[in-house]
Amino acid sequence: MTQQQMSKLLDVPDRTLRDWKKNRSRLYQLLESTEYQEAKEKINVSDVNDIVTFNPSDYTYNLFWQTNKTSSQKVYSIISNYLSSMNYDDVKTLCLKYGKTMVKSVLNDKYKKMYAKGYISTNGMDIPLLGSYNKNELYKQLIGIINDC
Repeated sequence: MTQQQMSKLLDVPDRTLRDWKKNRSRLYQLLESTEYQEAKEKINVSDVNDIVTFNPSDYTYNLFWQTNKTSSQKVYSIISNYLSSMNYDDVKTLCLKYGKTMVKSVLNDKYKKMYAKGYISTNGMDIPLLGSYNKNELYKQLIGIINDC
């Protein structure tokens, strides 16, 4: 397993993994020699590309309005949709279910894509995005909520 996979799977910062590599080499070697898929199955963790059973009752509002029952949804879609709602309780639920690291990575990916496009299109009106994605006020608020989890 790569260091990036370890970080994502275990919800551990790269800095901690570097410390493990240096000071807890046997633990790091064990993780490194473990296959990502095997580790994922053993600890029952989801990846952003996995399709999981979504239960709308876990969240304040059902943002997957097509059904009020459980449905199969991609983890990335669940996180992305509920980050858009900016509901504090729902963002906390995301952090508990999928881990801070995964929620942050979806947030970063989402904002990087928006800023690479250069605008947000809403009802036929394009709103330009200037500056850096991580200076955006909504982004900062969401990062604050995720860090508080």
